[in-house]
Amino acid sequence: MITDYTNIIYDHFSKRVTRATYQLDKEQNYLMRLATPLSHYPYKNNNLMIIYFKNGAGELQWKDKRVKVDREKFIVTNPSIGWEYVNPKSRPIDVLCIVICEALRKQFHYFESTSTMQQLDNPFGQVNIDSFFLEEPLGAAHYKSGKLLQRIHQFSNESAFHLTDPEELSMNVLTSIYEDQYHGYALAKRVQAKKPSTQLETFKRLLIAYEYIHDNISEPISLEELARVSLLSKFHLYDSFKNVYGQTPHQYINRLKVAKAKEYIQQGENSIGEVADLFGFNDICVFSKIFKKIYGNPPSHYQN
Repeated sequence: MITDYTNIIYDHFSKRVTRATYQLDKEQNYLMRLATPLSHYPYKNNNLMIIYFKNGAGELQWKDKRVKVDREKFIVTNPSIGWEYVNPKSRPIDVLCIVICEALRKQFHYFESTSTMQQLDNPFGQVNIDSFFLEEPLGAAHYKSGKLLQRIHQFSNESAFHLTDPEELSMNVLTSIYEDQYHGYALAKRVQAKKPSTQLETFKRLLIAYEYIHDNISEPISLEELARVSLLSKFHLYDSFKNVYGQTPHQYINRLKVAKAKEYIQQGENSIGEVADLFGFNDICVFSKIFKKIYGNPPSHYQN
C-alpha cells in the first residue's frame, strides 16, 4: 500500500500509479495524490476540480486571468474550457486533487434540489444547475471544506486510506464545498448593491481582504493595506466588510488576533506578555482589556 507519494501520481479510483502526467477521461472521477516536481499541466476537460495544495508553487492560468498557487491553499475550478498549471522552475508540489465528472455533479444537484418524495420516485435522476465558484486560492484552515481536504490529505499518508471508498470521499468533499458555496452566496447578498453581479464581485474582493488578514495576522494591518490588496476604496471596504461579516475590519482583526493569542496562551510555551507582543499589542493592559471583553475572562484564566 502506498503511503509515500514522492515522485509518483496515484489515483484512488483506479488505483493507478504513474510517474508522468496523463490526460484525464472526461467521463471518470478522480481522487489523486501527487508529491512531485511538475513544470506544466494543461487541463482541458469540462469538469469540476477541487485542488488542495499542501505545498504549492506556480500558477493556474485561464484565458483571461491567472492566480498564484501557495501552500495550505485550496481552489475550486468551474467546469469550463479548461486551464493550465504552470511551474517554470519545476518546484515540487504536494497535492490532493478531486475531479468530479458531469454525471456525478448532476446527480448531486438533483439530490440537493429535489424533495425526498421525488428522489424515491426517481432515485437516479440528474439535473444540471449552473453554479459559479470564485476560482480564488482560499486558506484551507479558514473553511469547513478546506479543513476536510486537509484531513483527507493527512489520512492519505496512512495505510488505512486504501480501505476507503474514493466515491464516498468525493461526495463528502462535494457536499462540504457546496455548503461553503451557499454560505458565501448568503454573505454576498449582504453587500449593499442592486445587481447580484456587483454583490458577487464585491464579495470576491472582500474575500481577498479576508484571506490577507488571516495570512498576516501577526503583522500590523491597516485599512489602507486591505484597500490596496482588495482593489476597493477604504470607504467601500469598510462599509461592505461590516455588512458582510458584522464587524469592521479593525474589529475583526482584533478578534482574530485575540483568538490566536488565546491558543498560544493555552499551549503555555510563552508568557502573556510575549504572546501580546507577538500579535502587536505593545501594551499588555490594552491586550488584557480587549481579551476580557471578548472572552469574559482575563488571559491568565487560560494559562495551564
